Amino acid sequence: MSNNQLIDVNWILESDQYPFTMGQVRHMLLMRHRNGLQVAVRKIGKRLYLRRDLFDQWIESKGSQGENACQ
Repeated sequence: MSNNQLIDVNWILESDQYPFTMGQVRHMLLMRHRNGLQVAVRKIGKRLYLRRDLFDQWIESKGSQGENACQ
């Protein structure tokens, strides 16, 4: 069994690890099919969760590309 942690949007906003605002997170999730974030998103019922390890990798890949993480 894998040890992947699923996190929700509220956890991201309350965490000190991520500097994102609600608007930024919403934009990232709305554009997930264009920005590559869809690999980290899991939809359970009507709620969206993020696999933390893949979300962190996605953030790091955006930083190494010199792009804004929200695009």
